[in-house]
Amino acid sequence: MLSTLSLSAPSLVWRQADADFFVATLDGQYAGFVTTGSLPATFDAESGHGADLGSHASPGAAAAAVAEAARPAIPRRGARAQRRRARGAGTPQRVRS
Repeated sequence: MLSTLSLSAPSLVWRQADADFFVATLDGQYAGFVTTGSLPATFDAESGHGADLGSHASPGAAAAAVAEAARPAIPRRGARAQRRRARGAGTPQRVRS
């Protein structure tokens, strides 16, 4: 099963944690897991943020769901980037009384 997972999601690194439990990492960070489902011949997937990605008919389909959830969001065209002000040591701050 591990070779099937590796081929279906090449950007993720898959490790077998138990006989039926595979964990994915992306750039060294936890990205999700695939395990055998509660129903026969199903495979459950969960994202790195704990979102249930559903039950799938094959380990490859479950791995693809994890890979899709792990993919960074693509910024929308024309969307403005959020700007944050950095407060340095010399930046005065308001004090409320």
